[in-house]
Amino acid sequence: MRASEWIVCGFFGYLLVLARLQPLSATRRNRVTAVGLVCIGLVLVLSQLRLQLPMRVARDWVPCIYLLQGYWMAGLFFRRPMPAAEARLLRLDRRLFAALRLDTAVRRTPAPVLQLLELAYLCAYPFVPATFALLYAAGLRGNADQYWTAVLTAAFACYGLLPWIQTRPPRSLEPPGPMDARGLALRRANRAVLDRASVHVNTFPSGHASTAVAAALATAQLLPGLLAPLLAVAGAIAASTVVGRYHYTADTLLGVFVGAGAWWFTT
Repeated sequence: MRASEWIVCGFFGYLLVLARLQPLSATRRNRVTAVGLVCIGLVLVLSQLRLQLPMRVARDWVPCIYLLQGYWMAGLFFRRPMPAAEARLLRLDRRLFAALRLDTAVRRTPAPVLQLLELAYLCAYPFVPATFALLYAAGLRGNADQYWTAVLTAAFACYGLLPWIQTRPPRSLEPPGPMDARGLALRRANRAVLDRASVHVNTFPSGHASTAVAAALATAQLLPGLLAPLLAVAGAIAASTVVGRYHYTADTLLGVFVGAGAWWFTT
């Protein structure tokens, strides 16, 4: 088995145990159990059988599915918010925004720049498969495990804390802010995606920031010429989570450190 596959088994095994220990509804517990067993079973099948080329390629790409399922299954452990933690995170953000006059800056920033920030947030979803595709295009398929070990470590470290740190995103707690007043089309698109595809709760640290940074660093390690543009995109994704109020500042900063740490630890 690959290192990244051990990480998948460890994470879903953790969720399986947690589903038995925490007071989940029967529906949620059964869903976590079914998905966890399917993912672990898929890892075992793909790692133990002698596969033809199409299935070896599928083995390289299937971590995209593990990543999504890990996010959705972790979200099922959300039972009730922690108001005290939310209040502390909001106070930190208000102090930071006031000190840096970020609300004023958003009001004065040209709309195209804000649209780019919203685009960066929207790109957080395809950024992981896109960076992995760059490795494939460069003939670095043999480094798939190296890439996924860093990315899955970063993502699952964030998702794994969701059952213990349960907060709602700032956008659902605050009144409409300067970004909402600008009438940005891509902001409406992000809201639509979140309504349909997100678990509607906050990950602390930010999974967006963590996976973006880990993916950028893991790719740039193998394709050094792309370091600057990849880090620029990852940085824009991280900034968009705070400015757009998709995450608290503390979420994002910690997510950046988790992503960088996961890459460093797994190299």
